[in-house]
Amino acid sequence: MTRSSIIAAASVLAATAAFTGTVSAQGYGHQSHGHQGHGHRPAHHAYAAPKAHVCYEKVSTPDVYGYVKKAVVKAEGRWEAQEIPAVYAEREVKVLVKPASYEAKVEPAVYETRERKVLVKAEKKIVHVTSAIYKTEYVSEKVHGGYGQSGYKTQAQQKLIEPAKQEVAVEPAIYKTEQFQVLVKPERHYKVPVEAIYETKVEKYVAKPASVHKVYHAPVIEHVQEKVIVKHGHTFTRPVHKAHGEAC
Repeated sequence: MTRSSIIAAASVLAATAAFTGTVSAQGYGHQSHGHQGHGHRPAHHAYAAPKAHVCYEKVSTPDVYGYVKKAVVKAEGRWEAQEIPAVYAEREVKVLVKPASYEAKVEPAVYETRERKVLVKAEKKIVHVTSAIYKTEYVSEKVHGGYGQSGYKTQAQQKLIEPAKQEVAVEPAIYKTEQFQVLVKPERHYKVPVEAIYETKVEKYVAKPASVHKVYHAPVIEHVQEKVIVKHGHTFTRPVHKAHGEAC
């Protein structure tokens, strides 16, 4: 089938689909979408036999070929490298002989001698108690007994002559003087920086490094014709309308 015949067939199918748009695409014996229910008709409607049904057939189209110009590389592009040697010179430089460091130093502590009193014997209090002095006196009193009889009764009584006394004697505390040292300034540890030692030397260095100069040679290309597929063939399904009773 040629490409023109395929286009013509597609035009016919489009026109047929537009004309029979209300016909079911499910095959013979099916109702159109305008009817209700599952195939049962109400008793008061007149029976209308389907006028047509749709069948489907597969149609295949072949590949379409054409010719295009294709670039073929006959010689690859390449880079040509040209080496330029380095340029050297001399210069004076300082070389480290001994690195910088720190020297440890110690500053001794400073003390002062001072005096203080130290208690040797604490103060002491001595209490002396003197007892009270009493004097016994006898006193007679007249007493009356029974049956009109009377007599005298003598009783001894203590009379305070001198009350008790308490005397306190104080022995003073005893101190002594002693010397002791007081820290005025503590010991201090510190570090003193020591400068590094350098030596001047002559060294050779690269004034201008070596380099590579590249020159590009373009590739050699030749154009040839090549047959290619413009459009791949394909298979599709199209509807075919059949009269009532006609087999697919």
